[in-house]
Amino acid sequence: MYQCTTPPIRSRKARRVHAEAQRFIKKWRRQSKGARPYVRVRFLGKKRRVFIDDFHYHIETKSFPDMTGRYRLVPCVKELLLHTTDEPATTKDGNLMLEGMTPEGERFKVIIRPEKKGACLQSFFPV
Repeated sequence: MYQCTTPPIRSRKARRVHAEAQRFIKKWRRQSKGARPYVRVRFLGKKRRVFIDDFHYHIETKSFPDMTGRYRLVPCVKELLLHTTDEPATTKDGNLMLEGMTPEGERFKVIIRPEKKGACLQSFFPV
């Protein structure tokens, strides 16, 4: 389990959490090169990528309080993907699962779907 140093989004109002998360995601996308935004990771072997282009569609199908709780974790998820060297567990669907912990001690899981050229961030949620 990876211990994050980046705090989650601290806003209490749901609208502020959503706005700040969208700004963070937009900035995150601009930092990557190429047509599909991605993050280079260490745990899948050398020079592997995790694409970050479609995870928010899954999160926006959830209930409003659940969606807000997930969006609060976006900075921690980015740090986990960038810096963890833990080997991911495999789920029954064939996806990869990583666990992390925020600086406040809140645990969360990240689900990554393997693809031909790397992997794709599918979802993340608090435990």
